Amino acid sequence: MNRKRNRLYDDRPSAGHRPDEGLERQFGAILFCFALLLRLTVAGGYLNAYDTEWNLMWGMELGDGFFSAYTHVTSLDYPPLYLYPLYLVGRLMRLTEFQGYAPFRMLAIKCFPCLADSLTCAVLYRLGGRRNASAGMMAAALWAVNPATVFNCAFWGQTDCVLICLAALLFEALAQKRVTLSGVLFAAMCATKLQGLYLTPVVGMEIWYICFGTLRDGHFLQHMRSGRIWSDRRWQRGAKKFLRFAGAVGGTFAVIYLPFMIGGAIASSDRAAGFFQPLTVYADGVDKYPYITMNADNIYMLLGLNGVSDDIRFLPGVSVSLLGKFFLLAAVAAVPAVYLRGKRHSHWLAAYMLTECIFMLTCRQHERYQIITLLFLMGGFLQLADRRLLTLFSLQSAVIFFNQARVLGSVLERTGWWEGYRTGRRATNQSMIPAQQAVISNGAWWVRHHYDFAVWNAFFNVCLMAVSLTLVLRYLFNRNGRIMQRNFLQWIFPRDDRERYTKRRSAK
Repeated sequence: MNRKRNRLYDDRPSAGHRPDEGLERQFGAILFCFALLLRLTVAGGYLNAYDTEWNLMWGMELGDGFFSAYTHVTSLDYPPLYLYPLYLVGRLMRLTEFQGYAPFRMLAIKCFPCLADSLTCAVLYRLGGRRNASAGMMAAALWAVNPATVFNCAFWGQTDCVLICLAALLFEALAQKRVTLSGVLFAAMCATKLQGLYLTPVVGMEIWYICFGTLRDGHFLQHMRSGRIWSDRRWQRGAKKFLRFAGAVGGTFAVIYLPFMIGGAIASSDRAAGFFQPLTVYADGVDKYPYITMNADNIYMLLGLNGVSDDIRFLPGVSVSLLGKFFLLAAVAAVPAVYLRGKRHSHWLAAYMLTECIFMLTCRQHERYQIITLLFLMGGFLQLADRRLLTLFSLQSAVIFFNQARVLGSVLERTGWWEGYRTGRRATNQSMIPAQQAVISNGAWWVRHHYDFAVWNAFFNVCLMAVSLTLVLRYLFNRNGRIMQRNFLQWIFPRDDRERYTKRRSAK
């Protein structure tokens, strides 16, 4: 091999670029293609109809009137932006090749989630590459083979990976302090899935931090009392940035929602109701599943409350639903407290703290809603280079994977590789919803038994939450802590450990 012509071995960088820049780009392109190919192969070969036939039905009905979809499409609970991919799915399903061949049918459902998850690999590669080339490669590779995300988009065909991709783009734009692009991406994320609204406190506080800085110095309150806030150029520049963000959010929402609102008003007999009907999808989505937990391995699963109505009372006058709302407000209030009272700030860790608390402590959570926390753990690891976050990322990936695999494997009338997790026990809870009663009839539901796999997985998930929140809060509120700026080799093998190892070898 001619090492003079190979940049991998050339230690002398040429002018204008790093010696391995071309190799990094080639690695990123190959990784993206292989990740997409892997997901599409699994998506076409794994057949399931659980919680995916709605997408096909909606896609077919969108052809009867796209912008008036909320007036005639049955039980439509998606915001408007994801209706564009569903419309393309409906067009594909009109072809005879897709109607008569089951793998093509699965590809039509799962192609957009698989593409979005592969794009997340590229975003993480770019995000990590700003710090260290090896870090970007490692982050993208870990996401490309992550079992939780592969199972979500390729096996199941859910749309959570689309939300994760938009969240990754949004948080990268926040890291670059691009407020206009952040506003566009935030509006697009909220117009894709209801769960995007959970990140509103973090995005709002981070935009405030970018525009005006921290409030701990007291300058803002001092200027407010004296009335000289608009005479300070610092605050004038910050106000312009904040207005640009607000304008981007409002403009993007208008572009996305106005066509559907006008179409609904034209197609509906009640003009006012049809005009505002696309906005009611958020409230309808919250009230659609009034249960304490929907197969989510959180603290309520640990207590055996899966599928139970959230209006039951555990104290006089206090229902579980009210308790979940209290935890939701506490989690939202913790975000401004972190930004205002914390010694340091990290929008990755703040978002992880918020989404983890919402999943583990509030009601009406599905098993898939925790998967977005993996993005924030990986982003926090790339920012802080703390190997403990990487360990939490791997453990939480396993927990989320087993949660999804248990649910999908128990409701499908087929034998999968997770068949060994079925115990054949039958539950007797009469308050479960009919879909779960069908699961009970197959002998695959075992939530009431304390030796159940779901309960043990929930117990491990609660322990992970305690450890991870302790680590995050310790970083955010510890004045003497520092951000460890190390290269890739030092992340794996710290310098002091290498020195001790070298001394030990020399002594021998």
